[in-house]
Amino acid sequence: MNGPDEELPDRYHELVKHYGKLEPLAEVDLRPQSRAKVEVHFEGKVEVVNISLDHTVADLKKQLRTVVQLATANMRLYYIDKEVAEAFGPEEMKFNTRALHSYSIRDGDEIHVVPKTK
Repeated sequence: MNGPDEELPDRYHELVKHYGKLEPLAEVDLRPQSRAKVEVHFEGKVEVVNISLDHTVADLKKQLRTVVQLATANMRLYYIDKEVAEAFGPEEMKFNTRALHSYSIRDGDEIHVVPKTK
């Protein structure tokens, strides 16, 4: 379609004559998102953190140690999907080996960090 007219097959010219010239096809990227900017809520403070969705919940806890000043063993994480929060509420991220992409996290979603009580 982008080549010189003399190099295009006859069938192409027949189709253009019958249906008209086509617009170029849209570029569509269907690769899964690998990063997301989420709001981390902890003790009334909110911080935007860029996370890798290829990591696990345990990796996320390690990343959040410096943000919330808690040991990973002392934090509970709750994920809130902004689009369905009213219907389902927060989901506890309690399986350390679960991949973050399995939560379908997107930009703008929230993660609430709550200290564990003994």
